[in-house]
Amino acid sequence: MLEVIVTTVEDAIIAEAGGADRLELCVSMDEGGVTPSLGKIKNVIGAVDIPVYVMLRPHGNSFHYTEEDFSVMLDDLRVIQLFGAKGVVFGGLTFENRIDHIILKDMLPHCEGLGVTFHRAFDEAEDQLEALKQIAKHQPITRILTAGGPGKAPDQIEQIEKLLRATEDYPFELLIGSGVTPANAQQFLDIGAKELHVGSAVRFNNSFHKPINIELIRDMKETMEAHFNQ
Repeated sequence: MLEVIVTTVEDAIIAEAGGADRLELCVSMDEGGVTPSLGKIKNVIGAVDIPVYVMLRPHGNSFHYTEEDFSVMLDDLRVIQLFGAKGVVFGGLTFENRIDHIILKDMLPHCEGLGVTFHRAFDEAEDQLEALKQIAKHQPITRILTAGGPGKAPDQIEQIEKLLRATEDYPFELLIGSGVTPANAQQFLDIGAKELHVGSAVRFNNSFHKPINIELIRDMKETMEAHFNQ
C-alpha cells in the first residue's frame, strides 16, 4: 500500500495516475499538516477514485487538544464524512507525552465507517512500545503513521523493525513515513513494512512548494510491486 500526501486537487490527480493506492490530504506541511478547507476536501475526493484520508488536526501548535479544539475537530469530521472521505488521520498526546485516551474516546465513536490513522503524534510518545498497547485499546484505529521517532525513518531503522515485530500482535498496521524515498523504500520493505507514506520525496526539488513528480511515484510503486510479487 503506497500512500501519498497531497495538498491540492492537481496533486491528487497526478498521484492517482502514478499508481498511489491511497491519499492523505492535508495543508500547511511546514506545521506538520493540518485540516484543509472544506472546499478542498470536497474537490479532492471528487477528483479521484482511490481512498482519501483527511488530516483532522485543528492547529499545528502541538498534539495537545482542548475542549474547544475537540469541538472544531468534531465539526470538521462531520463534513469530512459528508463529502465521502474513506478515512481520517488524527491522534493526541497528554502533556506528559502519553496517548490521550480522552480525545480518542471522544472522537472515535463519531468515526463509524471510516478508517482511522493515528498520526505522527505517536513519534513524540514517551514510550512507543507502551503507546502501541494503549492505542490497541481503541477501535477502529487501523494504522499508525511512524518514522520510529521524532526524526527521519532512515535514521531509525532498528526502532521501526522493533515496532513492526511488536505490531504483529495488534489489530493495526504500521505506515512508515518521513524520509521514505524511491531510493530507500526497499530497506523498509525488507524489514517487514507493508505500507509506505511519502510526501516531499516524490515532488520536484523534494519540496512541498513544487508539483508531484509522477515518475517518482511510479518508481516507488514498481519497487513495492516487485517486492511483494517475488
